[in-house]
Amino acid sequence: MTVLANLLRVILACVWTGLIGTPLMVCIYSRYLYGRVAALVGHSDRFDRALEGNAWLTGWVARELWSPVLLAITGITVRVREETPIDWSHAHVMCANHASIFDILALVRVVPPPFRFVAKRELVKWPIIGWSLLPAGQILVDRSSRTNALRSIAEAAGRDIRGQVIFFVEGTRTHTGELLPFKKGAFFFAIENGLPVLPTAIAGSYAALAKAPWWRLHPGRQIEVSFLVPISPLEQPSDLINGRAVEALLSLTRDRIAASLAPAA
Repeated sequence: MTVLANLLRVILACVWTGLIGTPLMVCIYSRYLYGRVAALVGHSDRFDRALEGNAWLTGWVARELWSPVLLAITGITVRVREETPIDWSHAHVMCANHASIFDILALVRVVPPPFRFVAKRELVKWPIIGWSLLPAGQILVDRSSRTNALRSIAEAAGRDIRGQVIFFVEGTRTHTGELLPFKKGAFFFAIENGLPVLPTAIAGSYAALAKAPWWRLHPGRQIEVSFLVPISPLEQPSDLINGRAVEALLSLTRDRIAASLAPAA
C-alpha cells in the first residue's frame, strides 16, 4: 500500500511539474534566444539581463508554485532557522550539505529569487527541470574534469547576474547520511569574487528520502534549513597572505555545518 501511495505521489508531482513547467520553458527559452541573438550583434549586456530575468522568473515559479505543491503532495514540511538575520539583497555563496533530492525543494522554497544552482551538466537530460537549467541561468559544470568544472564556474561568475549562488559542496548526495568531504569549487568562487560564504545546514531530508528508490519516501517528516552566520573571506587576511584561503574557508564552513547537524547532547 505504501508503494502504491508513493507511486501516486510521484505521478501527481510529475503532472504538476509538466503543467507549470511547459509554459515557463516557452517564456524563458524565448527570452534566452533573444539574448543570444543580441549578444551576437554586440549587446552582451542584454544576454545577461535575459538570464537574470529568467533566473528570477524561474525562481519565483519554483518557490511559489512548484515547490510548495510538491511538498504538500509528498507530505513534507520545511522549517527555517537563521542564526543571524540574512540580508538577501546581497549575494552569497550558499554552501549546503546534500542528502536527498528534497534538499532542492527545501532550498527553492525558502531562498528568495533570483538564485542559481551549480548543477552537474548531465542533468540537462531531465525532462522539464533539466531542460530549464541553461536558459534559467543556472551554472552547469562538467564533473568529469576539475579544470572544466572550474572554468564553467568562472565563466558564470563573469555574467552580471545578481542573486544567490548555491553549491552542494559535497558534490553528490551522501549514501549514509554522514557528511562527506567538501569540494573546493565554491570556496574558489567566493574568494575570487569577494563574496561571503553562507553555510547552510539541511537536516531531516535524509530521513524523508535517502538516495534510494522513490518508494522509500516517508511522508510526514520535517526538513529544517539552517542559515548559519555568513563568513567573509576578507575576515581572514593571514590565510589570504599565506595561500591557504581556500582550505581555511572550506574547513571553517564544514565545521559550522557539521556542528549544526550534530544531534543535541
